[in-house]
Amino acid sequence: MPEETVAQDEILAELTSFVESRFLPEGTASLESDAPLLQLGILTSLNTTELIAHIQEQYRLYIPPEHIVGRNFKTLDAISAFVFRLQGDPAAMA
Repeated sequence: MPEETVAQDEILAELTSFVESRFLPEGTASLESDAPLLQLGILTSLNTTELIAHIQEQYRLYIPPEHIVGRNFKTLDAISAFVFRLQGDPAAMA
């Protein structure tokens, strides 16, 4: 875990950049933070696995399997709020 808690808006910006650079087709401009990632097919099972690995490495957090559910990965807003909450969860300390 980082020595200091990362602000949710910073998490959102970092995750948005990661998702856009890794998962959007070339030529696609950008994503709104409330875009339905699962419905749009941006987060497939493979992409979600890659995103989880990124979160674990970037934020030094462990994501318990029971938290890998659609509501936590529905939008960039949901993902950043989820990561922000995990920072304060002792069970998520990697």
